[in-house]
Amino acid sequence: MKQKSNLPFLILSMGPFKITMVCSIIFAALSAVENIYAYTFVYKIAGELVQNVGNIKSVSVELLSEYGKGIVFAVCAAYGLYGLSLLFSHITAFNTIMRLKRKLIKHIGTLPGGFHDSNPSGSLRKIIEKNTDATETMMAHQIPNTTMSIVLPIAFIVFMFRYSVLLSVACLIPVIVGFVLLMVIMMGNGGEFVHKYQQASKDMSNAAVEYVRGIPVMKIFGQTADSFSRYKNAVNGFCDYVYKFAISMMKADSLYNTAINSVFYALVPTALFLFNKGGNTMNLICSFVFFASIIPMEVTILKRIMGNSSESIIVDEAMESLKKIFDEKPMEYNGNAKPCGYGFDFKNVSFRYAENLPLALDGINLEIPEGKTTALVGLSGGGKSTIASLAARLRDVTEGEVLLGGVNIRDISEKDLNDYISIVFQENGLLKRSIADNVALYKIDASRDEILHALHLAQCDDILEKLPDGIDTLFGAKGVYLSGGEIQRIAIARAILKDSPVIILDEATAFADAENEYLIRKAFEELLKNKTVIMIAHRMSTVRNADKICVIENGKIIEEGNHDTLLKFKGKYSAMVSEYSKAVSWKIGKQERSEEKNA
Repeated sequence: MKQKSNLPFLILSMGPFKITMVCSIIFAALSAVENIYAYTFVYKIAGELVQNVGNIKSVSVELLSEYGKGIVFAVCAAYGLYGLSLLFSHITAFNTIMRLKRKLIKHIGTLPGGFHDSNPSGSLRKIIEKNTDATETMMAHQIPNTTMSIVLPIAFIVFMFRYSVLLSVACLIPVIVGFVLLMVIMMGNGGEFVHKYQQASKDMSNAAVEYVRGIPVMKIFGQTADSFSRYKNAVNGFCDYVYKFAISMMKADSLYNTAINSVFYALVPTALFLFNKGGNTMNLICSFVFFASIIPMEVTILKRIMGNSSESIIVDEAMESLKKIFDEKPMEYNGNAKPCGYGFDFKNVSFRYAENLPLALDGINLEIPEGKTTALVGLSGGGKSTIASLAARLRDVTEGEVLLGGVNIRDISEKDLNDYISIVFQENGLLKRSIADNVALYKIDASRDEILHALHLAQCDDILEKLPDGIDTLFGAKGVYLSGGEIQRIAIARAILKDSPVIILDEATAFADAENEYLIRKAFEELLKNKTVIMIAHRMSTVRNADKICVIENGKIIEEGNHDTLLKFKGKYSAMVSEYSKAVSWKIGKQERSEEKNA
């Protein structure tokens, strides 16, 4: 799978630290030259020894000492320059990662709520933590190593051809074969493998987060990780794919390693051929010693190129995920219009989640009166939550328009829209802060008395009584846990304190037990007074008192009216109420039979 280079994106992310990366590249290039230069002294030492074969006393100890010092100096200089290269590259890398993470988190904070529905927290966490760290590998290690991988072969070839053309060609033949095999490996299925590898890793991260969150429920029912099919399938699928890819690459990788380690098989016959042909024996022996000593460097170069190639694909894939997030456009709030009320009007609204997906809403026309409760019911996937998300402008319509108080919702400023609308979700989260801070999340200047009053109206008095420090208790601290229904009541207190004219309830009582559902309903009585309410619910008992009930199916409104009107219509709503009544009767009957048996 061929991708565009992410180097421009990486360079832009460096900001003012581009100069330190340039320094790193220069020092890496100099280090490569010094590495090769050290081997020239080997040639000189061999020349001195061969020239005085049979007369060891004639060997100049001073000259050999100078050559030895030259080797030590060149090697030390090479390592010193490489160390400086890594110093500057790490300075660049760490500062770039810091800038990148801050920019990424800030950008994610500007994206609409709909983005977070499509991108689970486990996936975003992997991208923020792991994918940004991949850029550290690229900048801190791969760029200096790539520089050396480019400069080393050039210097290598220059020095080799300086001593013997034929021996140089003999050494290069296995290199060329190895390089071709390397290209076959990396340009074949390598890119596709890394893409699937990263995707599988992201899927495992999502599944792992879901599994950890579901551990309490699974332990209650005595289940193990095997029963969490998504997690199990993600891990098994990942293992199977990696194993199959490794097996498929076994021959190519074996041939590659054979090629790069067989330079002696080409060097020795060529040297013997030149020796039998005649010529300067001393130069031939010196050249052979030089080439024999430099061959390990040649193998190292090829292995480094292969390592850099595979790392490059991994980093490219990681940065591609970062770019996709940065390419996500924040909601544009250019207008400053003021609505003339708080009723909604959906005019011929259609919406699809992606271009390649079918319409989730198809030509919706819906009026939601101000100060009234409008309930949206229907089977899962029908489009209820999509309507609510468009009303809150968590997403933008594909076609049509949504009006609030006669004004297109796109023409209202972000601050005003946030002030006008409060949402109580099916699953609400609390931050690891005090209960007071959680309640005052949308009204940070609220007084202590206002917070306590909101909690009282939300039926949270029993919650505060059991907390060690009341509203100052830190949620998530050791031993401080709340049930789903209790968290829901705190979220309602948050909405009461905010006191927005529009309330959106998305399955707000779905997971509450009987006691918490009763308390949540009592809290709703205060929250929903004189408010425009959009209520999504599956429990028919929750919506029967709504001023308007809309039955949503396959992205369209198929029935509309109040409870009594829809019952008389004998349509979809009437059937849903009937099924719900049967389900409730079954539960009650089962409970009564259980009580009689126990008695």
